[in-house]
Formats: sequence, C-alpha cells, structure tokens
Amino acid sequence: MPLYEYKCCACGHCFEVLVRDKSTPVCPACLAQDVERQLSLFAVSSEGTRQSALEAARRHTYKAEYDKAVAAEDDTHHDH
Repeated sequence: MPLYEYKCCACGHCFEVLVRDKSTPVCPACLAQDVERQLSLFAVSSEGTRQSALEAARRHTYKAEYDKAVAAEDDTHHDH
C-alpha cells in the first residue's frame, strides 16, 4: 500500500494518503475531490533538494509572519 502526496487544486492544501486501491482521495481540509498527485522526493537527498526545501520553508514562514502583521495592523485600525 503506497503512501502518496497530494495537493488540493481547490484550496492548495498538501497532504499524504495511504492508497489502498485506485480511488481518488479527497482533501482533508476542504473535502474537494480535485486533487493532484505530487512528485515525491523522499528518496532524493542532495544539496539542491535541501536548499529547495529550506527556501520553501522560508517562504512559508515569511508569508505566515506577513499575514500576522497585516492582521495586527487591521486590529489596530479597527480599535480606533
């Protein structure tokens, strides 16, 4: 039973699913059935893949921090 990585085309959520048959999984975040199987790089380890993963994590962290700052700024303006 292979473990596959999927990305939801509706909400962008990435998730892993243990696939027992040929059925298409649903997104656990939004329950959409429009999902796309992703290329898994679990068996590949190189400086390039490490750098790519690090950059992706930095982008994700930056976006989360930016979203928090925008929300805090909105809260400040709504309080006045």
